[in-house]
Amino acid sequence: MFTGIIKEQGIIKAIKSSGNIIEFNISCQEIFKSLNVGDSVSVNGCCLTITSLDSSASSFIVQLTEETINKTNFYGLKEGIFVNLEPSLNFDGKIDGHIVTGHIDCTGRVLAVNSDDDNIIVKILFPEEYKYFIAPKGSISVNGVSLTVIDSDINSFSFTLIPFTRDNTNLGLLKTADLVNLEVDLISRYIVNCLKHSDTLKLSGARGNK
Repeated sequence: MFTGIIKEQGIIKAIKSSGNIIEFNISCQEIFKSLNVGDSVSVNGCCLTITSLDSSASSFIVQLTEETINKTNFYGLKEGIFVNLEPSLNFDGKIDGHIVTGHIDCTGRVLAVNSDDDNIIVKILFPEEYKYFIAPKGSISVNGVSLTVIDSDINSFSFTLIPFTRDNTNLGLLKTADLVNLEVDLISRYIVNCLKHSDTLKLSGARGNK
């Protein structure tokens, strides 16, 4: 479980393939001392498991399955690319963003990056099947960053990229046509699912009352 508040940008040092598994060797500084083998870590918003650590290089290795590669923008990443990192949430701490599971729903594509004084407005195209999960003023995770939706329609939404987020995450490097990892808000996921099956739930409740 994560919050969508990025702690550091890491760099992909090496990419290694072994059958259907791809290994990313990622270097970082700030969060490295808090990491352990077996820990969950959010990489561009995707929850991955640390399989090994290299103290001499301040780097860790995560393994990606074919399913993860197909559902994320990881297949297009290369050595030297910056990725957003967040260690898993401690429940004795505070949640500054929103509840993020690290389970990527789909990828989105950048339609436009426009300046608005010191801020940047980014517009993202997403699969239409997720239109009911994204709403103005709602939360969404983009490459693991907790963001507020400005506006949305059936297959696109916009968000504001403030200077701090631009400077401290890889969203500041976004350009038109780039792919990003998207995770819809957890609350919206359950609400939409309940509404989708509301007739079934009513019938089930009616039978239970007899």
